[in-house]
Amino acid sequence: MKILAVDFDGVISDSALKSLFVSHNAYCQYFGSKVKKNFGGELFTFDNWEEMQKQYKKEMDYYHRLRSYIEISGDFFAIIKIVEEQVWIKNQQEFIAYRNQLQFDYHFFRELFFKEKEKWQKKNFKKWFFLSPVFKEVVKGIQ
Repeated sequence: MKILAVDFDGVISDSALKSLFVSHNAYCQYFGSKVKKNFGGELFTFDNWEEMQKQYKKEMDYYHRLRSYIEISGDFFAIIKIVEEQVWIKNQQEFIAYRNQLQFDYHFFRELFFKEKEKWQKKNFKKWFFLSPVFKEVVKGIQ
């Protein structure tokens, strides 16, 4: 018997930090030199990823918590902005209110986001794949 298991964003693997990798880099491209830049002003790469997770654990944990509020792809922009501005968001309603007051080109950011994602997938798909750790409990259930 053969089984094809397909992940629906966060069911089999935790893709939260992978989306941080992409959205932070796209955010920096969106603003260019005007951005304050989170994470020491560095873009994420395969080479610095593990060290950045250790160095910026607090920010990454907050990003991970905020990611549960995402409704549309433009929300990644809002999350990076929230982390950058060090705004404390307590619930979905506060997140929506914050997102709605932002003025940015949603379509342009979305394009940057998906180009950034594709760039890293093409660079090294195996490394890209392993940015999302698999939930061990799910693997046991699939087996």
